[in-house]
Amino acid sequence: MPEERQAVDTGQAWMDGLPEALRGQRRILQGLFDFSGAAPEVRWLAVSCSLARGAGDRLSDVDAGIGAADGLVEEVARRILALDLGERVDALAMEWPGGAQPLRRLFVQFADDSQLDLVVMPAGTRPGRAPDEVVLLDRDGLLAEEFTPGADRVDGEKVREWAFLGWVALADCAKYLERGSLWEAQARLQEARDRIWALWAAARGARYPVFGLSQVLDHDPRDLPPGIAGTVAELMTVPALRAAAQQSARVLDTASAAAAERCPTPLPVRLAGYVRARLEPR
Repeated sequence: MPEERQAVDTGQAWMDGLPEALRGQRRILQGLFDFSGAAPEVRWLAVSCSLARGAGDRLSDVDAGIGAADGLVEEVARRILALDLGERVDALAMEWPGGAQPLRRLFVQFADDSQLDLVVMPAGTRPGRAPDEVVLLDRDGLLAEEFTPGADRVDGEKVREWAFLGWVALADCAKYLERGSLWEAQARLQEARDRIWALWAAARGARYPVFGLSQVLDHDPRDLPPGIAGTVAELMTVPALRAAAQQSARVLDTASAAAAERCPTPLPVRLAGYVRARLEPR
């Protein structure tokens, strides 16, 4: 069909326009594109994340999705794993939760440092293309309309949840510091920091705020939560971890307030007060 031919030509032109620094990614995409074009059971092929936004470098992985005809997800995934897309270090196929029909996630590490992170799903699973996604092949026009994925949505309820869980993580950190279990304290401190990044991403209107740090850096690497560097403990000692946790509490306050200003919600102020008190030496 003329529309399909035009879409294929557009996809090829986009790949041809990738800079020389992305030759590894271009090789992988070309292999997927050629396979998809020759396999009618592949209904669409799309690229996302940094490559699709034009922000990739030679270390960027190829984040892509393939829509397979009904009942053929496993078959398509198996055939893709058998493709020669370059010298391979290793590969892993995983079942990926996808509602009524399972998805397959394939991760391949190549010897030239390039990587493929591909999800194969039933073609009709997606209601359209995500923002910033590049569609290389779309036989049925399933990705013609743009839609907003759940990961790109944030509201007051989600802001309160992230803030609440951030304070719970710091409460656990205080508990483990009292026990002298430094590795567990460190783990909970990192969890609190992850919530801070998600809240800051939401406050700044970054794409896919649920993914936190990467989205903050993609949005503006210079616009970080004030004082975030102090949330990292230089030494694995109780005093150092306690100081980092106390700073995390201050930054969590700032990030929560900023996110709630954008997405109004009552913040867990009583829990925050309790946790701040627990972080004081006993």
